Amino acid sequence: MKNIGIITNNEKDIGFAYTNMLIESIRKFGGQAVLPTRTVTRGMDGLDDEVAEICGKCDLIICLGGDGTFIKTARTAYLFDIPILGINLGSLGFLTDIEKGEIDKAVECIFQNNFVIEERMMLSSKIYKDGKLFARDVSINDVSISRAGILRILHLSTYIDDNFFDMFPGDGIVVATPTGSTAYSMSAGGPIAEPTAKLIIVTPICPHLLYSRSFVASEERKIKICVSDGFEHKALVTVDGQKNYEITGGDYIEIEKSDSTVKILKIQSKNFFTVLRNKIYDRKED
Repeated sequence: MKNIGIITNNEKDIGFAYTNMLIESIRKFGGQAVLPTRTVTRGMDGLDDEVAEICGKCDLIICLGGDGTFIKTARTAYLFDIPILGINLGSLGFLTDIEKGEIDKAVECIFQNNFVIEERMMLSSKIYKDGKLFARDVSINDVSISRAGILRILHLSTYIDDNFFDMFPGDGIVVATPTGSTAYSMSAGGPIAEPTAKLIIVTPICPHLLYSRSFVASEERKIKICVSDGFEHKALVTVDGQKNYEITGGDYIEIEKSDSTVKILKIQSKNFFTVLRNKIYDRKED
């Protein structure tokens, strides 16, 4: 790792104080900081182009911001097979697990090869409208199907490998990777999974059923979710909290493991379960 790309959400790093700290640290340990020709001026607007610009010039991308910044960076970086490390300038930061005061130590670990690169599974989604393929997308965290600004219950028929599983009335369903198990899925009551696992988590959102629970499928399964034909209003498919697609009654989405993976650099001293406790359980005790 010699050339280190830097992506910053300047709404999180006012005045680029931590970005400059990172640049100085990279240079101190003999590396080269690679920055886009223009810096993101409004939060994450234009970030996709900036990531694509530096991917061909660096061995690693370090992004400064919250998990949203990390996800948006990763959705482009995976196309170039570039690993990513996140510095947390947000709140919980499950993906951006390097804290502000750990920047220098993290950079030192990188140049001492004291790290591992985890390949995390992604999900591939195909959205069908009127029986025809309407859109394709990939997700690092999750795909959700939810009500599009209405108060009526959304009825979603769920299939596993084309076998009917159940009808879920409620606010929707979130389908998550293990990486995404600590995001929307967890908030909806889903289980937490070790992020390097290979499985698919399906969690109903505010289900109107007493017995409704999350379920976990193996990575080989294909999940199909159909909006009830009697549902005349619009529903919303949201991918990684970044992209939205409108669907309605009779439309459906197919979700399965993607052939692609995203590479995440982890400092070896950072254990997932320790990070989990520090960010959730210890915070509850404060």
